[in-house]
Amino acid sequence: MTGNRSVFITTLGCDKNLVDSEALLGRFMARGISLVEDPDAADILVVNTCGFIEAARLDSYDAIATLCARKGGRTLVVTGCLSQEQGAALAGRFPEVDLVSGVGNFDRILEALEARADRIPIGRPGDARYDGLADRPLLTPPHLAFVKISEGCNFRCAFCRIPTIRGNQRSRPVAEIAGEVARLAGRGVAEIMLVAQNTSDYGRGQGEDLLDLVRVLGGIAGLRRIRMHYLYPGLIDGDRFRRILETPKVVPYVDMPIQHASPRILRRMNRPFAVDELERFFTGLRAERPGVVLRTTILLGFPGEEEEDVEVTADFLSRIRFDHVGTYRYSPEAGTPGAERADTPDPEEVADREARLLDLQHDISLVRQLSRLGQIDEVVVDDIGDLTSWRDLTAELERAAVAQSRDDAEPSAAPGRLFTGGEVAVARGTAQAYDVDGVILMPAHGLSVGQWLRARTLATTPYDSLALPVGMDG
Repeated sequence: MTGNRSVFITTLGCDKNLVDSEALLGRFMARGISLVEDPDAADILVVNTCGFIEAARLDSYDAIATLCARKGGRTLVVTGCLSQEQGAALAGRFPEVDLVSGVGNFDRILEALEARADRIPIGRPGDARYDGLADRPLLTPPHLAFVKISEGCNFRCAFCRIPTIRGNQRSRPVAEIAGEVARLAGRGVAEIMLVAQNTSDYGRGQGEDLLDLVRVLGGIAGLRRIRMHYLYPGLIDGDRFRRILETPKVVPYVDMPIQHASPRILRRMNRPFAVDELERFFTGLRAERPGVVLRTTILLGFPGEEEEDVEVTADFLSRIRFDHVGTYRYSPEAGTPGAERADTPDPEEVADREARLLDLQHDISLVRQLSRLGQIDEVVVDDIGDLTSWRDLTAELERAAVAQSRDDAEPSAAPGRLFTGGEVAVARGTAQAYDVDGVILMPAHGLSVGQWLRARTLATTPYDSLALPVGMDG
């Protein structure tokens, strides 16, 4: 399986799955098989599936069906979480698929393709290997990378099948991760996002923890930002977490999905943390670091959820004042305790609850964003985009610049005079994580992808901002 061959991959689901796609592509490229962005130009088609909730499974089925229709005489591979669980069923449902493989079975995929044998080489979740990640092709902009620090999860939340799909947690050694990050930094990666199913639980039972890891990573030359995602509530005490945030290059950005704030629902979810202690944790962080950025995720519609539980959660959001909140709706997952309950709320009521929480958070996020007006932050340019594609947002931000302008605003900040060319710079600052939060738009003149610079916030919506490079703002 060598020569002038090419592969196309489509990735469903989370950024951890994106790392899996990169790892698989690295195996292909080591055999001289190049990556292409057009499926019609590829010899091998790959779908890396997600099976976290029903909506994700439907998206995965659609992606497989789309490539089946375009396959022709080429090789089609399906891998990922959905195929880990439904390998034989997927093979039967989509006979056009040549190979169905599970999570992390990168070498087995290549071996099966080369041998043209074993159409469903699905191993145990614990067999997944993540060596050689430093040389993988990046599916992100070249100056940033997701770094998977562990695989699997030791917790058993009542709504989640990840431990069944991915297995118990296995943490990679600090030295191995540091070697990967050093190699990535040598390739020009300046920002890394640490990801896992449970980042807070990193290193458990291995004599290492998250603080040990970030201290080592903070010393790597060329690295500018370390951002942590998927932290689990209650596993790291406040003092140790403050030391993590004090580590050089660690961004004061806390992504901690709480799922809910009603103690009654959390007990049903088998989420073993106390809401009052969590509130003290967040308020303590904000008291010591007023600029810390907080992100969380809320699950609506878990069995037994009542209006009072949603009100408790809304009150919690109002008190903590997260910068970013994501929501999703409960999906009964076979084999989980939640799926055995019959008291699931009405879907229309769940949709209404979700909308009300998002309306509340809209106002909170706007206030948090407005507090950054006039401030200077270090930003990085992720993309230089076609202004036409961003016209609606640039117009909204230019209108906001008028409404939010200060009496001492510089003439150069006048609306209608900022985006005069055909391109716009799409950037992020401290408060924005890649691909999940809003963006910062700036005039693209003289800027390039991967460029770091200081910029002043001129206007904002609840999610996105308009900024000018320092020196251009008057």
